[in-house]
Amino acid sequence: MMYTDEAMDIAKEIGYSEGIARAFLNNGYNNLFLGNYPESLKNYQKALQLFDNLGLEKQKAWVYSCIATINYYARNYEKAIENCQKALNILQKKTENGTTVGSVKDTMAIYLQASLYYFLSDTCDKAVDYTLKYLKVGQKNNFDRTDLFFNLILAGERYRCIGEKDSALFYLNKALDFPDENQNIITLKYRAYSALGGLYYRAGPEKQDSAIIYFKKAFEFYNTNGFLFWASNLAETLGQLYYAKSLLDTAQIYYGIAEKVIHEMLEKKSWYRYDSMKHIVSWGMKLYIPMPQMASKALMWRNASSVYYYLYQTNDVLGNVEEALRYYIAYSNANDTLNDIRKSEEILRLQTNFETERSEGQIKDLFQKNKIQSLKLKQSGYFMFVMGALVLIVIMVALFIVRLNRLKAQQQTLLLQQKLFRSQMNPHFIFNSLTSIQNFILDEDAHIASKYLSRFSKLVRNILDSSVEDYVSLEEEIATIENYLELQKIRFQDKFDYSIEVDEKINPENMNIPPMLAQPFIENSIEHGIKNKKSKGNISIRFKSLGNYIVFEVEDDGVGREKASDILNSQNKDHKSLATGITHERIQVLNKKLKNKITLEILDLKDDSTKPSGTKVTFDIPSVIN
Repeated sequence: MMYTDEAMDIAKEIGYSEGIARAFLNNGYNNLFLGNYPESLKNYQKALQLFDNLGLEKQKAWVYSCIATINYYARNYEKAIENCQKALNILQKKTENGTTVGSVKDTMAIYLQASLYYFLSDTCDKAVDYTLKYLKVGQKNNFDRTDLFFNLILAGERYRCIGEKDSALFYLNKALDFPDENQNIITLKYRAYSALGGLYYRAGPEKQDSAIIYFKKAFEFYNTNGFLFWASNLAETLGQLYYAKSLLDTAQIYYGIAEKVIHEMLEKKSWYRYDSMKHIVSWGMKLYIPMPQMASKALMWRNASSVYYYLYQTNDVLGNVEEALRYYIAYSNANDTLNDIRKSEEILRLQTNFETERSEGQIKDLFQKNKIQSLKLKQSGYFMFVMGALVLIVIMVALFIVRLNRLKAQQQTLLLQQKLFRSQMNPHFIFNSLTSIQNFILDEDAHIASKYLSRFSKLVRNILDSSVEDYVSLEEEIATIENYLELQKIRFQDKFDYSIEVDEKINPENMNIPPMLAQPFIENSIEHGIKNKKSKGNISIRFKSLGNYIVFEVEDDGVGREKASDILNSQNKDHKSLATGITHERIQVLNKKLKNKITLEILDLKDDSTKPSGTKVTFDIPSVIN
């Protein structure tokens, strides 16, 4: 960054416009690598405007290619493809002397870049066409041998995507027959072995042994030579294959190797054992698309989270309760780190999309202003055309404002998801649940400990998954509620019973509802209503069908809200019910998207002598069929 800033200062001092544009371009590269996508995009847009003013068409094309890369990491594949197409349109334009702006190599590099974005957006047929075109043109024009070899692998992988196994085998075997002309080709061949393993892995149980052979071959090379990311990936995959074959001891060996490699990778903060290996092409797409630090870190922690979960699962099945608990805690910690990275990535994605809309709006607005200025110099007969351009500007500004509001709504939803997640993962509940499970282990009641550890892990997994979804199936929601209540019964032994009733008209598998709407109220029933009751309490949860709505009721026979509030205020005057407030906020956000609205009613129950006898919470939720 220091050298880029220095180059910028020198270029500005001597008035070298192209130098200033190149400095902005380099600043874009640097910020992309650091994961600062919005700042990278700003620099690319400034470079684009300067190159456009200077009439440097080829440089404009490369900027569009860079903007496509940013949109790729922001997971906006449609915009990525759109910017690749802009680059292609420029490179294929004819110049005054009859040649094109870009060389054949330039044009095909963008084709290859676009093929990746088509592949990731599930337009695999387009990805195949672009890859085959690259191979055909590359062979005709003597492209770099490593490029050609790598595209044989890509062709095999993309044929696998569209289900053409024979074509996939043809290209992958063709890659394996390629001469070992350099270290890059030798290393990339093991990606071909891995791809063949994946092909047989998806072919069904009868092909699993073939998959294991190819995966092992790739794993042994990567592990021996210090390609840590791929070694951990393949060790985990081999563990899954042996687990599926019920060879749990062998599965545990490979999961253990994966864990060891992941520890080395996280300690070094690198995919490689030695820095010198970074210059060897092992992934392939690094030939064309740089990888930001944040994306690399997210992939490492995704591997860690997955391996810890499988180690927990295997030890749980083998009855190693203490090891299962240890790995479950490691999995939870890794998953927390991964979720933090993903939340940061999501915020950056929204900021990048916002910056994209803003920048494109500015460029279009500038274009329209220039157009209007030139029209003012022409004859008055063009007046109607000018008015049309002004109307167009108004429409574009209106569209820009609508998109801006949509992005703000997305950001509001993301923040609400984070609040919801924090409200569900009550630290006291987690601590008490794990303490109870630990007590079972100390009492040598391994069966009950394993049972409740399984319930706890399912509950946490459901909460993690549901916190980023607007809707889940009613079946999943009931399972989450049941796991939560069972774990609370461990804490409050013989304190309450519960029942869950589902109307026979409702099919829980096909009906969707917003996740965890009632959980704060169920928690309040236990913590404030029943906890303060001298006798044993009851919680009734009911799902009824009423026209186009599901009626979701939570009823308890606790001490009532008024008495619970008095008790709570005497213990903690500053207490505020955050979870209940978040539920109201969620309903407001959800109702903005719904024609039929969600309603919430809280009723204080009274007995015959008008004394408080509990609380009833009722949600009316519009039916959403899966």
